[in-house]
Amino acid sequence: MALLEMVNLTLRTPDKGGPVAQILAQMPDPMRPDLPALIFVIVLLVVLYVYLRVVFFKPLDKVMADRDRDLNAGGDAKAQAAALLEARQKDYQDRLKDLRAQAFDRRKALSDAAGREKQALLDEARTKALAERQAAVESLKTQQQAARQNLLAQVDALAESMAQTLLKQA
Repeated sequence: MALLEMVNLTLRTPDKGGPVAQILAQMPDPMRPDLPALIFVIVLLVVLYVYLRVVFFKPLDKVMADRDRDLNAGGDAKAQAAALLEARQKDYQDRLKDLRAQAFDRRKALSDAAGREKQALLDEARTKALAERQAAVESLKTQQQAARQNLLAQVDALAESMAQTLLKQA
């Protein structure tokens, strides 16, 4: 039943003097501003703004400032570490370059020493071979002289034997 009365209340127009008309008559005019209520709302908004600024935004700003400071400090540390790493890499490259140059010089020195030793061995072998050749040539010359003398002796002996044989036949 109460529901039906509410429906009836809403269906009645304010002109007929129903309860809706009474309620609407008691309400202030919505087009006319209520100055004390307006000032109260403005004060409430200012208090809310100050409260939020002190309680919420100030700690939030502090956290963000700390975060930015830490990030900048981390960035500076990162830049210092990168510079240190770059310096170490440059030093490593320079030392590696020097070591490679030393290794190249050492390899060249060893190669030159091996070449000189090889040349010395070749010169020694040539000298020995030349000496053996000369000894062989001298030996062949002496054998040739001996063979020549032996041959001349045999020729003389043969010639004498032929002459004797011819004289006996004649």
